[in-house]
Amino acid sequence: MAVNKKGEPVPTNAIALKDGYFGVAKTLKHKLHACCRDAEQFRKGDIVFLWVYVDAKGLKQGFVDKKRGTVPIPTQQWLSIIDEAASLGANWLVLSLQDALDKCAGVYEICQWAQCVHGMNVGLHLKGCTCPEKEEVALLRKLDRKKTKLLMHCPPGKMPLAKEIDGITVWTANPQPDGEKPKCQGAAHMIFVNEKGILYTCGLVEGKEDYRIGHVFDECLKTVLTNPKTPRKVCDDLHKVGAGCDGCPSLVTTFLPRMRRMS
Repeated sequence: MAVNKKGEPVPTNAIALKDGYFGVAKTLKHKLHACCRDAEQFRKGDIVFLWVYVDAKGLKQGFVDKKRGTVPIPTQQWLSIIDEAASLGANWLVLSLQDALDKCAGVYEICQWAQCVHGMNVGLHLKGCTCPEKEEVALLRKLDRKKTKLLMHCPPGKMPLAKEIDGITVWTANPQPDGEKPKCQGAAHMIFVNEKGILYTCGLVEGKEDYRIGHVFDECLKTVLTNPKTPRKVCDDLHKVGAGCDGCPSLVTTFLPRMRRMS
């Protein structure tokens, strides 16, 4: 308890009255300004995309209680990540599959959650696949087809195309040649998470320690993304189109008008 000049105890509310209500008002004003600065930072960054890597092994397991970053994230925990990203403004979810689509059963639950609960558009990036099997397409058609896109690698030399396979819209996952400066919307518009839940600036620098910005369960995404020390931009020396750009929603969506004209 506080004391006065005579050493006598003084109730806290007495101090508040002595300081007057102006002191309280100033405190509230500072807190409001701090909140506004956080909100302004997010308006400038406008999170639009959540891009994640998933694999079959991770999707099948239960909740992860091992050391973070050492094992893949399971289906149920991905749902929580989607919830948090959606609360920050993400309206696109792109899942880059490390395994064949028919082996990643948990993917459909994740996609349905994103579409039905948050109204998100979903892109399924089939790494190393040039044409989905009929069984895979049949499963995809169970999703909201207007909000579902298939992203597939286009062989070098071919122009970016958008087409349909049994009612599922297909976009090229690599609309820009390797080696060029990416014509993307920037990493600041995106949250990138690898299959083990590790956050990086973007997929291009996945695995590079200088661009590792934490783990999805270390602290809330907003805290990570608003930290001034968090790297949200890739240096020019590394910022060149490569394999790490395959399926990047920030890049692919930049080419959408061109894809639509050619479809």
